[in-house]
Amino acid sequence: MAQQFEYETRLTQPRDEVFAWHQRPGALPRLTPPFGGGPDQVTEAPTDGIEPGSRVKLGVSVPGTFGTVHVPWTARHGDWDPPHYFTDRMERGPLGEWEHRHNFEETPEGGTLVRDQVTVRTLPRVAEKASGLSDKLMRGQLQRIFAYRERQLRGDLEFQDQHRGPRLRIAVGGSSGLIGSQVCALLETGGHEVLRLERGGTTGDGVIGWDPEKGLLNPRDLAGIDVVLHLGGSSIATRFTRKNKEKILHSRVDSTALLVRAIGQVPEQQRPRALVVGSAVGYHGTDRGDEILTEEQPPGAGFLAHVCAEWEKAAHGAEVFGVRVINVRTGLVLTPSGGLLRPQLPLMTAGLSGPLGGGKQWQSWIGIDDMAGAVAHLVLSEDATGPYHVAAPNPVRQKDFARIISGVLNRPAVVPTPLAGPRALLGKEATRETVAASHRVDVSKFLDTGYQFRHENLRECAEHILGRTA
Repeated sequence: MAQQFEYETRLTQPRDEVFAWHQRPGALPRLTPPFGGGPDQVTEAPTDGIEPGSRVKLGVSVPGTFGTVHVPWTARHGDWDPPHYFTDRMERGPLGEWEHRHNFEETPEGGTLVRDQVTVRTLPRVAEKASGLSDKLMRGQLQRIFAYRERQLRGDLEFQDQHRGPRLRIAVGGSSGLIGSQVCALLETGGHEVLRLERGGTTGDGVIGWDPEKGLLNPRDLAGIDVVLHLGGSSIATRFTRKNKEKILHSRVDSTALLVRAIGQVPEQQRPRALVVGSAVGYHGTDRGDEILTEEQPPGAGFLAHVCAEWEKAAHGAEVFGVRVINVRTGLVLTPSGGLLRPQLPLMTAGLSGPLGGGKQWQSWIGIDDMAGAVAHLVLSEDATGPYHVAAPNPVRQKDFARIISGVLNRPAVVPTPLAGPRALLGKEATRETVAASHRVDVSKFLDTGYQFRHENLRECAEHILGRTA
């Protein structure tokens, strides 16, 4: 038997504006939850937005796999009447039926009531037991999903209200990464034009083709771009062998140097006015104890500190051409979709988590939505310059991190976790510089730019990204 589910979201923004936000390319990635049990992974973008006939492919996490195993889900958009409603229906997926009608109603105050109406039917009883999707579980999951979507929509619209201004053309390297994909989506829903730098891609229709390894990038492709954002680089979640170190370093420095050379060859009148490039709090070295770190301090010791210093140095070459340069020194980005948190979730959910390596090290963390918001904020800023620590204002010790996240999952965090496991996987050096690193950074300079955090408190951030706040 089909269930009827309804969820209401009241917003202060006018209906035309809210509906237009949903029409833009980044809406689906911004509304898709990172936790399991529902459509939580966009595997193929909509063929034609939310217009009738447009199809989108997603993934549904298999319960108990912590987002590592997905079942395909294909949805097709049906009837619509802008700005009043649009619909989508599951064509292929793990449910017996799914139809979603998105209604947009004007409120007397001039705002918008978004009324989500879902008709859903789970599988026949035998398949239901195999999939773990019962009617009761489904209703609970729908509540979590739509509560998450409300927070995302409300937060994103408030971000757009705070960043009203001219629509920019932004070229983005690393657009498919954990951070880059969300930054692009946030910028696109704000009406900005995002052109993705794609290796081996063909320039045209939102793409700029380049090949950093071969040093290929046509300067003409950057003419008329307002801001260049580069977040790309080889993963550091690997053993620090000589070969891997070279790859980590050169993937960042060489690609940034290529961008700088290309920018310098663009005629001055058409040249990008700003270059925003990634970095990390690892700039300060491995373990600075309880020292509060500021942007003005020199780089610390260690491989990743050297990488960050060289990466930033390469970016600042653009200043010769009159281009403003911003370095985003990223903290530990929290999302169940990847990064630091994802490999820890199975142990935490099983109640087998606890202080890692003693638990005394400082962790300067930031939620994925604030990370995306912070980068977008710096991209849209007209006067930001130099390095910025981008992390929540309240760093915590690792033992408190484990206790808070496990508490959100209603699990204890009392089992000490030695570093032997990470060392076996990553080796001593990589473990020391990543898993066991300690950074307590000051973010006053970034706060002075006027950015407003969504989650300054670790518990609130964890409740949001794990879907534990209804």
